[in-house]
Amino acid sequence: MPDQSDRLSTSDDELTPLSVLILRLLWAVIKLVAPITLIALLPPLLGVGVMLVLVLLVGLCARLGRKKIAERLCVLLSTTLIGLCIALFGSVPGWWGVVLVPVVLIGGLAALSTYERRLGLSKAQPEPITRDTPATSTSAWSGSDLLTPEGELIRTLDWGELCMGGPTYGSYLFPDGVLLSGLGSSVRFSSSGRYFAAPLPGRDGWGLLILDRQERTVYRHADMGQFWELDSFTDETLTGRCSPLVDNQGYRIALADLLNPELAVPLHAVADLWLEPGWQRGEPVAERAFDAPAGGHHLRAVRHMPHSLRGLDDPMLPLRYPSYRLEVDEQLSDLMIDDSEDVVWRADGEALVCRASPMGEPRWSRDYWLWQAGQGWRQLSTPWVSVEDEPDMGWGNVLELDEQAIQIEATFDHAYTNRLGFGYALYHTPSDIEVATGHDAEGRLLTGEFQRTQVRLVLPLMGGARRGAGEVLSRPLAEGQCARFTWLHDNALGRLGAFTCHIADWCIPGEWLLDHRVSACGRYLALVTFADAPAVPGRVCVVDIAQRRVLSTPQPLRLARLLDFQAGQLSLIHVLGRLSEGEQDTPLRRFDQAAPAAERAARFLERREDSRLFYQDLTLQVGTDELQPLPAWRLVDRPQAANADGDFVLPAPNGHDAAWLFGAESEYGDHYVREDFPRQGGCLLTASGLALANVGPSMIWSADGRYLALTRFIDRMQSRQQVETDQWHLLLLDTQAHTLRDTGTHIGCMPLFVGFDEHGIEVRTFASDWQVEDDLGEVRRIALTDLLPMHEASLQARGYLWLPPEELQRAGQWQRLERDHLQAWR
Repeated sequence: MPDQSDRLSTSDDELTPLSVLILRLLWAVIKLVAPITLIALLPPLLGVGVMLVLVLLVGLCARLGRKKIAERLCVLLSTTLIGLCIALFGSVPGWWGVVLVPVVLIGGLAALSTYERRLGLSKAQPEPITRDTPATSTSAWSGSDLLTPEGELIRTLDWGELCMGGPTYGSYLFPDGVLLSGLGSSVRFSSSGRYFAAPLPGRDGWGLLILDRQERTVYRHADMGQFWELDSFTDETLTGRCSPLVDNQGYRIALADLLNPELAVPLHAVADLWLEPGWQRGEPVAERAFDAPAGGHHLRAVRHMPHSLRGLDDPMLPLRYPSYRLEVDEQLSDLMIDDSEDVVWRADGEALVCRASPMGEPRWSRDYWLWQAGQGWRQLSTPWVSVEDEPDMGWGNVLELDEQAIQIEATFDHAYTNRLGFGYALYHTPSDIEVATGHDAEGRLLTGEFQRTQVRLVLPLMGGARRGAGEVLSRPLAEGQCARFTWLHDNALGRLGAFTCHIADWCIPGEWLLDHRVSACGRYLALVTFADAPAVPGRVCVVDIAQRRVLSTPQPLRLARLLDFQAGQLSLIHVLGRLSEGEQDTPLRRFDQAAPAAERAARFLERREDSRLFYQDLTLQVGTDELQPLPAWRLVDRPQAANADGDFVLPAPNGHDAAWLFGAESEYGDHYVREDFPRQGGCLLTASGLALANVGPSMIWSADGRYLALTRFIDRMQSRQQVETDQWHLLLLDTQAHTLRDTGTHIGCMPLFVGFDEHGIEVRTFASDWQVEDDLGEVRRIALTDLLPMHEASLQARGYLWLPPEELQRAGQWQRLERDHLQAWR
């Protein structure tokens, strides 16, 4: 099967009219032949004059930096030389033209090549060599500090690798302060020690860097993939090898060709470093002023630079992230503030608060500092004391300051399972990450960025760091009011706190968890009731601010965390059971121990080594009287794509049957969205009782509802056949005869069914094993008469189900499935 690039290029040619292609060809021929013909028709002396003019124009354009124009004139100069040779051949009598023309042509081309190289218009090409001795270079996968030829230490910093397990790259800090970034690990000094060479690893191609240590000048060469590893470096030539992963071919290039004046870039002195130009986007301000709103006090932040950058662990840190030393009323303090930080004054101008760090301490250990007139600076206590099972908070800027307290912006962490929509571990991140926000009509995931819960901390200025000091304010609700959470007490284990919740003058009855979520419209507030052992918090409530009423779930849940609240739907994570250690989960059995009711589930949710908790996402719909759990499946009205995610029900056209697919995942089985990757390993159950395992989401009903065409994904790594792509096999399920046909052959990548009538199936297939935006695919028809004669395997009855032979051992698990939602199509 052709790769994607072949397919796209073919598609582009098909879209281009033939007349346009012919015109392009004619124009290319004219550009080549016209100069040759014109010069050939001129007298040779006049042709020489034209060439001299072109030579001068090429040199002028090269000196003025118009390299592209100069390069095009060089092409014209070459064709002019050919025309001159033709003119000479016609004007020189006898056989002298046969001798003169080759000499002029070869000599002229050599002179042009030399001229281009001197102007920096031609790129020197490495020369392949054959080695008689083993290579002695440092591996492109290594990386460590090294010594100069003079015996001084070169520090290396910021080591990384291309992709996972690829060649390494880092920054080199020379003893004289030269700092170069993005260099590979296989480096060399020239014999005299004046020059230093290093590869420039890159995903799109490798380059080569030459440093003139004496002049502090660098030469960066692109497209030098011949030098992944450097073997030797004399004052005349550099020798190295291309990728050891390919053929390890050796190459050589003259140093004079690498020291192209057009590529010379002098290093700039910055403090005690020498850096390449362009290392910063703009010069930071030398001073920042924060004048008080009243009272006449003045706060300045003066740019601070260490005495030496070379000795720092990260010499570039003070340059990339400038820091400023605070000065109040001309009294210099020992506090440092970042350029991104702000200062908040009290309304009377007699106090201010900011985030700062003392000089000499790590800049990321920023604390909140209070300055008061007549009292000076004072470090404030830890903003908030959390316990283990409450959301972690990320602290932000100070928003307000008054006589008694400060208000700080903060966010809850984001909780998610280790697999998409369910899992056996609960992770947390302090960042806004990409999440699934819905599906398109063909089941593909729609994505967006998750917005963490935003809160404000109201913290008193006096008093030490203690549990319950201060209050938490929610994000503003529809009328600008905030829910106010005040700590009451912790549970018996000290892992979870109970809070009161006030909205303006309304105290919502009960004790609540700190975990909450404000709806996108601001009208609703989602809360969770507090409970202590043997119960677990699980009664989820939604407060309707407009009507001042509280809606709740019919039954308590074993809640893990609230997630999001959009369009009247509240999503959360709850616990359904446990899976014993060593047991393999399947779509038919995600856990082997069902969780007890929330009123007595505290011990069940404790950490155990012999099993893992099973978490699952759940969505609650805000109704008129209560919160109703939404089904974990969606109802679809058309065939789904091969990368359709989630469980769904596809009814038959006649309305007398339906197919329920559940449990399909990407091959990675992780929590990443992977919206372009196909899903596999799903289970299928029809309303008529036919069951299959290991199928994908691509399926379609026949017009009469008798046949169901399905797909089975075969991973290329697990296939017994030597294939270049993943495989999709077509299955045909006969719901009347209770049989299954398998074509056993690849029908094409990422199949999407288009139609299924009495004559056959139309399916659109694509060139890649995952979704590619520009690939429109191609539609093919598979005749039903070609499918029906194929060997069919009979399904066997087990109770009200029909199963293939390989699923008989799991008949009990199939029969225990909750299938009431298929009742409408039986």
